[in-house]
Amino acid sequence: MTQFVGLLIETDRGDVGSIQSSFGTSGKFRVNFPGGTEIREGDSLYLRFKRYANDPKKAIHQDGTALPPARTGSRVDPPAKKKKNKAKNGNGKNSNAPSSSQVSVVKNNNSSSKSAPTNNDRNINNGAAVGEIIKVKGDTLPNGKHTVAIVSGLFSMEDDIRQHKGRKVTSVAKPEEEGVVDGSFGKMGKCKVLFENGISAEAVGSRVKMPERET
Repeated sequence: MTQFVGLLIETDRGDVGSIQSSFGTSGKFRVNFPGGTEIREGDSLYLRFKRYANDPKKAIHQDGTALPPARTGSRVDPPAKKKKNKAKNGNGKNSNAPSSSQVSVVKNNNSSSKSAPTNNDRNINNGAAVGEIIKVKGDTLPNGKHTVAIVSGLFSMEDDIRQHKGRKVTSVAKPEEEGVVDGSFGKMGKCKVLFENGISAEAVGSRVKMPERET
């Protein structure tokens, strides 16, 4: 298990996490998703790596994938256990006095934090979709912005992204930052979006929308 610690794992929706450690003795392991994930019990995880035949160390190599920045989330405190009232009355029976009700508390560390796109956000069958920028790359323009953004959530693994090349994509927070779908990126439904006037590095983790195809 030690050789796999630190390797990156992806979900069907493109969420990226890293293997932290083993868990128990039956082949289970812990995975940390710094950017959050919507994976559910029974969903698949994908571990992609390369080994070269002539490498005497048989080292494991991964490329094309990076961990997203950590996102501030919400913490849910588990409900406190109720304590049994062991006091006895004069007849030797337990007292029937009602115990105080227990209330679980939800603490939100950042009320303005954004959640990852959900299945309700993504509606590619109707032509519209919402995704998230997970990385910026490409040439740096004189304004300091990058020309390419890697976006997840706009498409699924089953979608043929080539059929959507050239579709307009805009930043939800900054509608003036507008680009077009250029092609797929990897095999997890992620895509490359070209921004002629650039996209800022601060956009990583923010949402973009792809409106319905114009008829």
